[in-house]
Amino acid sequence: MISAAYAQATAFASAAVLAFLVTDVAADFAAASAVRLWPLGALALGLIAAANASRRVGAIGPARYTGSAALAGLTVSAFAAALAPNFPFMLVAAFALGVSGGLVVTIAGRVVTAAEVGDGSGSVAVSAVAVFAGILGGVGSLFVVPALGWRGAMGLVVVAAVLATWKFAEHTPHE
Repeated sequence: MISAAYAQATAFASAAVLAFLVTDVAADFAAASAVRLWPLGALALGLIAAANASRRVGAIGPARYTGSAALAGLTVSAFAAALAPNFPFMLVAAFALGVSGGLVVTIAGRVVTAAEVGDGSGSVAVSAVAVFAGILGGVGSLFVVPALGWRGAMGLVVVAAVLATWKFAEHTPHE
């Protein structure tokens, strides 16, 4: 269950990092002030669409495999965002980051809920801690930017996503 909470925290952190650094990203691409927040909008659209669709569809397959695939998508999309050559590419990468993040949050949420910590309310607390940890990761990116830039901060998201994928695949029980 800890690996599922870490997966959720990584998904939330990827969104928080992009949200906190969206103006740095837009400034790096010399985007007009009217479109500076578009990567954040693309991320939000992807996240909401994926989270709602996966919730309505239900379990597509075993959480271990679908969650690992969603985390791999999060890793690839964070890598694409970190290496985005231009602003339109960044918009596509942000949308993909949102879609994969939404899938990770819902699939890992299923794993956390299935663990039934305490009377079940403990599972909610674990997910809440994952949200808080993700936001702290986003805040931490603000301290990394002076040394590594926004691309370096997104690179750290890639590292966290690789670790989350590995641990989720390793520790999530077979259904």
